[in-house]
Amino acid sequence: MTQIHRDMELTANIHLEDGSYWADVPELPGCFASGETLDELFSSLREGIQLYLEEDEGPTVDEQRPLQLKTAVLSDAVSA
Repeated sequence: MTQIHRDMELTANIHLEDGSYWADVPELPGCFASGETLDELFSSLREGIQLYLEEDEGPTVDEQRPLQLKTAVLSDAVSA
């Protein structure tokens, strides 16, 4: 079982592929998300993380304290 703390920081590795985005979270094996836009990706990513944490520990996110994205890493940066 993954040890999860409520205030943990996670890294989202964001990839751009064929005009849409997908992301993985290395600290949560098997946690992936995708979206046509970054807004869709971030929404899907929050949902995926929430579901992962709930499956691992039971309900961890409540209406008073929703998940918030602090930092994202664009992994496939194009060099000029």
